[in-house]
Amino acid sequence: MLAPLIEEKERLLLTSEVRSSPERLRELLTEDFFEIGSSGRLLYKEEDTNTMDLGDIDVSLSDFHLDVIREDVVLATYRTENHTTGTNALRSSIWVRIDGTWKMKFHQGTPIP
Repeated sequence: MLAPLIEEKERLLLTSEVRSSPERLRELLTEDFFEIGSSGRLLYKEEDTNTMDLGDIDVSLSDFHLDVIREDVVLATYRTENHTTGTNALRSSIWVRIDGTWKMKFHQGTPIP
């Protein structure tokens, strides 16, 4: 099934190992990836291809849901809890299948007041 695969990839993107590795990030993100973070920060992969480091976080993921937009495009939505700051966010990601591999094209985090 597709939902467990995409959820696993989302969880990988929350790990320090992947977040600090440009090589691992290239495996999971499209060339034109961009993010609107829960902090309001804009991140574009093309600007940081060789030095991209998303930093360490202590976050857990819950309430994962996947909607199929097309056979090669899906929307993932879920909640995160940051254990360091105590903040929560609603998150959404668009994943696309490129040459048989699912990669994240867009991500947004919205703080929950």
